[in-house]
Amino acid sequence: MLTVVMPSYNEEQIIEDSVREWHGEVVARIPGAELVVIDDCSTDATGSILDRLSHELPGVRSIHQQQNGGHGRALRHGFQHLSKEFVFQTDSDRQHKPAEFWRLWEIRENYDFVFGVRSQRADGVLRVVITHAMRLLIWALWRVWIRDANCPYKLMRSSALDQVLSHIPEDSFIPMVMVSIMARKMDFRFTEVPVTHLPRRGGTQSLKGILRWMRIARVCVKQLWDLRKLAP
Repeated sequence: MLTVVMPSYNEEQIIEDSVREWHGEVVARIPGAELVVIDDCSTDATGSILDRLSHELPGVRSIHQQQNGGHGRALRHGFQHLSKEFVFQTDSDRQHKPAEFWRLWEIRENYDFVFGVRSQRADGVLRVVITHAMRLLIWALWRVWIRDANCPYKLMRSSALDQVLSHIPEDSFIPMVMVSIMARKMDFRFTEVPVTHLPRRGGTQSLKGILRWMRIARVCVKQLWDLRKLAP
């Protein structure tokens, strides 16, 4: 009935806790559910930890990318392995509470997309800037106001997601932002649910360090380009 898709890169400090939390709270409690974790060519022990967990925990599968392609491509690769009616997208960084999944799950029959919206941001000014910039870009190009298009807490009907993804370039840098847009533009049934956002407790976070402002500029340019390609 459910596939949880989780991309991961260089998360050896927290990946086991993350997988065990989602498995215990969600996968183990829904008959036939599975957790698919995509290792985006990690250079640490993330991959080996995932392989061990996939043998230990029923319903956990690890998929290894052949080369690092970034968060968006890892997700797209994970979506190629869907076999359940619903798919839930989350990240491996432990910045969201698995227990809040049930808020989305209990209303699943009424919607094709249930989007989590972070009620507050707990990861610094850079990420907040990106979120605001994305919101303005989407409005400028689409005239659609989306509060948190890239929140990694989305429950989706697999058949609806397949239709939406068919309109999104496979090499997109921000596929889930585009999913948020296209779900609305294609008149699918959707709603938003507030979710908690926690500080990161380990692992590798992008967009930080000495070159962080250069990186954020690069991210914004790529986001703009992706959105322009999708705009009518």
